[in-house]
Amino acid sequence: MDLTPERNDDEAVGHLSFDPKGVLDAGDGAVLTRLARLVESADPVPDDLVERSLFAITLAGLEAEMMEAVYLDTPLAGVRGAAAARADDTAPTEAKTITFTHDSLTVMISLSPAPGGKVRIDGWAAPAAGLSVELHRPGADVVTVASDEDGRFAFEAVDRGRASLVVRRTDGGAGAVSTPVIEL
Repeated sequence: MDLTPERNDDEAVGHLSFDPKGVLDAGDGAVLTRLARLVESADPVPDDLVERSLFAITLAGLEAEMMEAVYLDTPLAGVRGAAAARADDTAPTEAKTITFTHDSLTVMISLSPAPGGKVRIDGWAAPAAGLSVELHRPGADVVTVASDEDGRFAFEAVDRGRASLVVRRTDGGAGAVSTPVIEL
């Protein structure tokens, strides 16, 4: 089967042509189908793209101001084992402490292992006030905890993966602030 379109002298490009007023025929459909299969095999859509997109849209819809991650404290290479100490090791290190800042609030979280391969999140907010802290995760229900009078809060056992915190004052002052999405 010859897929070369008929010549159109008005829009000629080399020996091929394109007729912008034309319609797709069965041959065009076959070529586009083969092209779609080639693209899918060479660069497939990630399995979790829809879930990640919905998560990002949900966070954007909260109308919370974004905090900035300003400090990441990572464990020493020796803690991860001898294999990680090699110069060619490109495996990411797991963050241990992260500090987020905003004009009205600073939040520091500490991540530590929890039973079952989960993560414990201990957090502190300043200035200390009654806060509602929401843990947002793709495909999971929002989990909310309250801080104590010193601004301390904790999430006991959280599955690893992407997450974001949204912090709201319980006294109605100031708007909500959100951390960037982090990998637990």
